[in-house]
Amino acid sequence: MNGLDLVLVVLAAAAAVGGYRLGFVTRATSWLGMLIGIVAGSLALPSIIDRLDQRIDRADLVFVAAGVVIGGGLLGQALGLFVGSRLHLAIPAGRARRVDAVVGAVAGIVGVAVTVWLVVPAMADVPDWPARQARGSVVVRAVDRIFPEAPDPSKSVRRLLGDRYPRVFDAMRPAPELGPPPASGGLSDALTAKVTASTVLVAGQACDQIQEGSGFVVGDDLVATNAHVVAGESETEVVTTDGRRRTGSVVAFDPDRDLAIIHVEGLDRPALPLGAAAEGDRGAVFGHPGGGPLRLAPFEVGQRIDATGSDIYDNPGVTRQVLVLAAALRPGDSGSALVSPDGDVVGVAFAIAPDRPGVAYALSTRELQAVLRTVGTETVSAGGCIG
Repeated sequence: MNGLDLVLVVLAAAAAVGGYRLGFVTRATSWLGMLIGIVAGSLALPSIIDRLDQRIDRADLVFVAAGVVIGGGLLGQALGLFVGSRLHLAIPAGRARRVDAVVGAVAGIVGVAVTVWLVVPAMADVPDWPARQARGSVVVRAVDRIFPEAPDPSKSVRRLLGDRYPRVFDAMRPAPELGPPPASGGLSDALTAKVTASTVLVAGQACDQIQEGSGFVVGDDLVATNAHVVAGESETEVVTTDGRRRTGSVVAFDPDRDLAIIHVEGLDRPALPLGAAAEGDRGAVFGHPGGGPLRLAPFEVGQRIDATGSDIYDNPGVTRQVLVLAAALRPGDSGSALVSPDGDVVGVAFAIAPDRPGVAYALSTRELQAVLRTVGTETVSAGGCIG
């Protein structure tokens, strides 16, 4: 159990006592009011966050979002209590009141569980302490197993506050504990220069938001990157390490695998060969974190697993072969090539563990090869915007 578990246990006990004193009718109407208030706050949150996104940092956005959602819930609960207290007066004294009190205590506990179901999962994708508390909570994981998928307002809050990676795992769980990233990827200077020449920055605009990521050459004038890097874009720009900019067109887009292939006429860069990775393999991730200069991040493969998570639009039930990495990746490394000391691309970076620094996730080349087989000569839709 962690700190969040202790808070939730105390809240559940207080809700049970309060429910016993208030009775089921009053408690039920108060929880219904809170539910309506939380949903209303969640629906209002996107426009509020949109206005504040460029003015305050991500940590402050978390508190603003919590204030809006919790404030809406408290207001709704107050209105529900007012209505419920009036209805409670109609219950006859005696046995009916005692039954109402006992059921009210149960309703109090259930209400806390429903609140956890609606609100706490939004914390799970917010980097640092919110994700650590949510993913490490025994209570939250139990609620996640028992309850169905949270409704759209909760998913919208999660997409607004978290990074735009797809969820690697459907189940609420903490990231695996791996050792620290290696100090070096073991690539020679000559190999590093070769891979650098075939690495690109990918950038574009979708729904008034700038999207940036990384990519690498996989064929004649073909660049591989993540689908969430180009999602919703009508025009995508590719920048080589020498500063040349070219416009590309998406010729393959797989929101389930989170992979896309971009055709860039006249790119004229050598394709990198594909290989496979096993647990314990090391290498370097070639990426452009934050849309900045090329950076090499050493990695070690901790696990290779088939993980069931969500697509880039948060639809669940997608299974991908995933490499769990000990690597210090950052936003903007999405779409980066994982390169072995032999010069083979062994994976494509696509997500960072929000709850455990130094842990990241990559798609295996099995997933990339499946998408490459779908590449045609015509431009395809890059899907809708994320969030």
